[in-house]
Amino acid sequence: MSKNISALSFRKGIEKNYFERMVEAAETSGTAETEETVHSLAEEYLVGDAITLGAVSAYDFLKTENAGKKIHLCNGSACLVARTQDSLHATVSKHFSEDEIGHICCLGRCHEAGAFQFNGENYSGKSGAEIDALCETGNGDASDRYRVSSLLPEPILTAEFPGIDDYYAPFKALITTGNRDSLFEELKQSKLRGRGGAGFPLSFKWQSCREATGTPKFIVCNADEGDPGAYIDKYLMEQRPHAVLLGMMVAGWFAGAEAGVLYIRHEYPDSVRIVREAIEALTEAGWLGDN
Repeated sequence: MSKNISALSFRKGIEKNYFERMVEAAETSGTAETEETVHSLAEEYLVGDAITLGAVSAYDFLKTENAGKKIHLCNGSACLVARTQDSLHATVSKHFSEDEIGHICCLGRCHEAGAFQFNGENYSGKSGAEIDALCETGNGDASDRYRVSSLLPEPILTAEFPGIDDYYAPFKALITTGNRDSLFEELKQSKLRGRGGAGFPLSFKWQSCREATGTPKFIVCNADEGDPGAYIDKYLMEQRPHAVLLGMMVAGWFAGAEAGVLYIRHEYPDSVRIVREAIEALTEAGWLGDN
């Protein structure tokens, strides 16, 4: 995306940006890929119809094909390899027409397979009887259960959350008495790297953000996992959301950012809800906001 289009898409602020408006349109009519919506957004944000059409046609929940869909079946690699989706399709076909059944990739339920999304909730590993009851009543258990353990003498990512004030105390000390140059040296010595295929050094990435010119600055956390079976980010957001938020806060302080943006894929509704609750708790406790 060009700098001009990036600037125009956020011309009305981060809360009512171009992409949020697309989602709002899709939630109202089932799709944002209509001539009226595309032209309206293009006029509102001055980006042109072609750019807008390209954006709304790139996401499953915004496409024309999504209109009228009442249930979405996962067609991710793990579910296909597990061979659960044919029987799932046969079961839901008793309750919905083919025009009402959509397909989506991936819901992050790779550990159980048989995944689908219904009424804004994700489900997996359900028996035919459980699916029948869910489709008939709209009520079901959407809990995502899996065991995670640590071999470390003192667990880090799997440690129990001690509470907001205790957990964020190191951040308070950092912004009160900390030094950005010292933190940079620690990051270099730690040799922390990104979890992507490139293994990009964290210290180099953060220092580049710090040295970048222009204002305002934003810290962006991309939690959209595209690889089959990759739901590490999903675990962090749903089980350890404060670890994600603390990392963003430290990065924001280091780079001189004034706000953070956490991009979560629509296929992870639990992640969206849980992270929002964590942000609200932080704001109420005075750790986020204008102060």
